[in-house]
Amino acid sequence: MKKIIKLSIVLLGAFFVLLGCRSESKAEFALEVSISKQKVTYMYDQEKDSVSSLTFNISYDISKNKEYEEKARRQREKIVKEMDGIDGIKVTQSDSEKEIAFTVDVDLKKFKYDDEESRSKAPALYSSVHSALVKKNDRYSFEESKKKILEEGFKEVK
Repeated sequence: MKKIIKLSIVLLGAFFVLLGCRSESKAEFALEVSISKQKVTYMYDQEKDSVSSLTFNISYDISKNKEYEEKARRQREKIVKEMDGIDGIKVTQSDSEKEIAFTVDVDLKKFKYDDEESRSKAPALYSSVHSALVKKNDRYSFEESKKKILEEGFKEVK
């Protein structure tokens, strides 16, 4: 009986080690245009070439042009409001004296890319996702998505 318990503990430990050694990786890409910065972060499985989540970090530098501050806030509020209630989407906002920012986390296990109702409700979100993801063989391919985001002018952050 003691041998079975010891063996079970060893097997359970090995299971947790294997679980911790998954092939999930992270890649970041950035684009700076005028007073805005965008960063796209992919979480993906290297072995399956499959993206599991996507994060957009968008910020506007308002330190140099205070007149742009109100316009940037209105634009952000409109985009954030559009995304409210869409499955798989989490939005966080932050403000400082120098910057207005928001982050959009897209959980691709919950997010329904082909949902026409959500697509019409949040066109900016779907346009961004369309620019950042490529579906291949019924999954979002990291390698194909990487090619596409680089074509959009983003640079890989190493």
